[in-house]
Amino acid sequence: MSEMIQFIRKMFYGVDTQYLVKSYIISIAVSGFLLYVSEVSFSLAIYIVLAGLLFPFATIVWDDLINTLMGGHFIILPLLFMLMWKAFKILMLYMLSPLIAPFGMLYVYIANGYYRKGE
Repeated sequence: MSEMIQFIRKMFYGVDTQYLVKSYIISIAVSGFLLYVSEVSFSLAIYIVLAGLLFPFATIVWDDLINTLMGGHFIILPLLFMLMWKAFKILMLYMLSPLIAPFGMLYVYIANGYYRKGE
């Protein structure tokens, strides 16, 4: 059990605190919205909570992929289109976070060198 706690601790220490706080604020807002707009079954509520907890690790995958592909360049878009794109991106990452987040956790694990023996 303590190995699992150590693993979780390393996952959170491996990510910038400001990034985690921002992602969890977005996650709480999306979770609250999804739980508020409709009646949800118990299993859907569990999925929403799980997606909310894993959302920051899913965004790590997306952000690093986009940074790698764009190479530091950026695209200027009209404000309305950009806001619609951001909302769509957040909802898709949120709903798919249980599938995407394990890759983000693996990335954090490898990038911080936690796989080395004795750490």
